Parts: sequence; structure tokens; C-alpha cells
Amino acid sequence: MTDSKGFGGNRVTALPEIRMGIVGVGKMGLLHAAIFNGLPGSRVVAVADPSPLVRNTFASVNASVHAYPDAETMLSAGEVNAVVIATPVADHVPVALECVRRRIPFFVEKPLAASAAQGLDLVAALGQAPTPHMVGYMSRYIEAFRKGRDLLATGCLGRLQRVTATIYVSQLFTRGRGWRYERQVAGGGVLLGQGSHLLDLLTWYFGPVGRVNGEMLSAYSADVEDFAHVMLEFRSGLRGWVDCSWSVRFRRTVETSIEVLGEAGSLALTDDSVRLFLGKPANGLAAGWTVWSAVDLYRGVEIDIGGPQYTREDQAFLQALRAGTLPEPGASEALHVQRIVDAAYESARRRGAPEEIAHD
Repeated sequence: MTDSKGFGGNRVTALPEIRMGIVGVGKMGLLHAAIFNGLPGSRVVAVADPSPLVRNTFASVNASVHAYPDAETMLSAGEVNAVVIATPVADHVPVALECVRRRIPFFVEKPLAASAAQGLDLVAALGQAPTPHMVGYMSRYIEAFRKGRDLLATGCLGRLQRVTATIYVSQLFTRGRGWRYERQVAGGGVLLGQGSHLLDLLTWYFGPVGRVNGEMLSAYSADVEDFAHVMLEFRSGLRGWVDCSWSVRFRRTVETSIEVLGEAGSLALTDDSVRLFLGKPANGLAAGWTVWSAVDLYRGVEIDIGGPQYTREDQAFLQALRAGTLPEPGASEALHVQRIVDAAYESARRRGAPEEIAHD
């Protein structure tokens, strides 16, 4: 067992075998359980879920995986040395705080919290007791979006002028059922649930946002928004907008797009393509159009369940734990995304009035 520098100068112990516990055994909990169980050096040894049906099913399928009614009971058993938090959003921070109290590394599904105030409590706790952790903004691990960031880092577009981004899926066309459509549990609707992926990518690319204007529309939901449009002003001065909806027809899967305009060219990104146009050669890149498809960008993974990006983010979490380094993104970055969303909701309540975002 070795020590490595990390977390603001604190020593973090690398783990030889990572024994995973899964808190919340819904769609995402099962997905991460399957991936971590299939990756070398990690093993799912426990799950926690309030449903007796879920616990009994696990016990009948695999007696070596112990099932608990709640996270605290599972953590107290002392058999896990890392945790996946895949509960409803309002429970993310309470479970994460329990992990911090016990210094147990955790991977928490996005969004970080139901509100920025709740997320701030976690960031403050991590400041007092640095604990290895990661927030599941998996779009950073989609090859096209990582390629886009690499291209932007070259400065090939010159001075940036505008960025626009959309995320759409055909999910909801009647009254939604379940916790995802309850603001008290989910924290918000499509902007927090899906649009936050875009906001994470854009702040990863361009840095923090200083001001927003937001508009929300609830076409089917009583408690959360089904459409969201947010104008963004980054602290760098760059401006743009984000549009998202889970009620757009003919989008069988989630479709994400980002377009960046600059003085020297443009860059268009989707989940499976990168299109770069340059008026003249720059930084080793040719003038005219250069296009990379999903085939050009593909890198294989050991196990693919739901998409290679989920495997890559789980691998990054495991690798960071073994090396004693900090995986990305962390809670501080996710808190800034949360603040953008909260500000957009407040702006919408004020009929689109501009809302400033506090410095982190």
C-alpha cells in the first residue's frame, strides 16, 4: 500500500483492492454495479436500498453481496472501502456526508445536490476532511467532447465570439410519475437533470459563469420544468445560451450539441462527431473542414454497459483511488454547475431578469 500527494496537500492512501458498496439500486446503481464488478481490481460486496424486494433479489442472485436497508448500516459493517451513491438527488449529500465522516471515498451520480446550499454543505465538509470523491458528469468521458476540449485548448478558433448548446430527448409527453418529477426530491426538472451535463461541459471548456438569464416552461409537469432556456455570460466575457428539453419528439436517445464560433473558425460537437472549420491553417490544423466521426474517435473499453463513457468514468475513479490523486469532476466543480442552475431558476421566477452567480 502506498501514499500519494493529493487533495490540497493531504496524504491519500492508495487502495490495493477496491470493495465497492452501492447505495441506491435503481438504473444507475445497477449500471455502476455491473461495471465495477467487471473491472479488474474492484468488486461489489454490498448494496443498500430501502426496498425489501431489491434486497431479497440480491440475496437470492448473489449471496456474496450483502444487502442493507440504508447507507449508514452498510457503512457501519466495515466491508466497503469505496461507495457509489445513486439515490434520488435529495439524498446525495446526506449519504456523501456520511462517507466524508468515515473518510470513505465515494462516487456520486450527478447532479451533486438538490440545491447549491445543500451542495455547499458537502464542499465545506470536504474542506475540513478531504476525501477522495467524484461526481458522475460522464459527458466529459465521451470522446467527441474530450476531443472538442483538446481543440479549443490549441486556440485555433482565435478570439471566441459565441457558444450555443442543446440537449434534447423524447422522454415526457404526459404527466410524469416518480421522484424525478418532484422538485423537493429531484431539485429541479430537465435543466438540473439533463441540462447540467451541458453546463458541466461548458464550464470545463470556458471556465466559470458570472451571470445568467433563465426561462422555464412546464408543459406536462406540475412541479418541474420540461423546457429550459438559459443565457450565459462567462466571467471571461464569452456569451452564449443553453436550450434543453425532455419533451422534444423524435429523439430516441439523448442528443447533445455544442457550437463554438470564433474569429478564425467554428467548432461543432455532438455525441458522436466533431466538425472543425478554419479560415486558415492554425497550430498544425488544416484550413477548411476537418471532420472526426465516432469511428475515428472510438477507444475500446473492457466492458461496455450503457456506453463506454460510463466505463471510462468508473475507470478514472478507480485509477485515482489507486494513485491517491483526485478524479474529475469533483464537488467544487459540480457546485458551480448547481449555482448556475439555481440562478437560472431564480431568474425565471423573476421573468428572465439577470441573476449574478456568487464566486466559488
